[in-house]
Amino acid sequence: MEKFFQNQLERVDKLMKIILSDDQCSLLGSALQFEDVIFFTCQSMWHLKDWILNDPDFAAKDQTKLKADIHASPPLLVCADLANGSKHFTLDRPKVGAAFSDRQGLELSSAKGIFKVYYYVICTDKGQPYHGAEIRALLADARKAWDAIIETHCLSIFS
Repeated sequence: MEKFFQNQLERVDKLMKIILSDDQCSLLGSALQFEDVIFFTCQSMWHLKDWILNDPDFAAKDQTKLKADIHASPPLLVCADLANGSKHFTLDRPKVGAAFSDRQGLELSSAKGIFKVYYYVICTDKGQPYHGAEIRALLADARKAWDAIIETHCLSIFS
């Protein structure tokens, strides 16, 4: 994965090109790379917590329990490290010590129309359940974790 500020600056420039263009739709396919989408998805997945915690219409009965459930979710904590590491260049206060691995995989089948690059997560604690996980599996688990948290807490003030 990328390790230099110029990589993030290039990502900003790609986004600005889309923002400033007369036809944003025509640029979306050519301007963004899959790696950009991974970064944005990890950041959005983790920062959903801020939206949930600050949205008065979420109406959680117990904000303390809601925060505790968010911070007890392994896939969300891995997303937190990936999000904050990709957003701030370095990770000063890791939650679980997760980062993107330098190793990648590739699946290519022109007959089936498949071209996939696989990105992997590494953790300082090799026993962490997401150490070695492929990013798609992690993000799918994180999304399921949000479903469970939302199901438990959203509008619970009324129950």
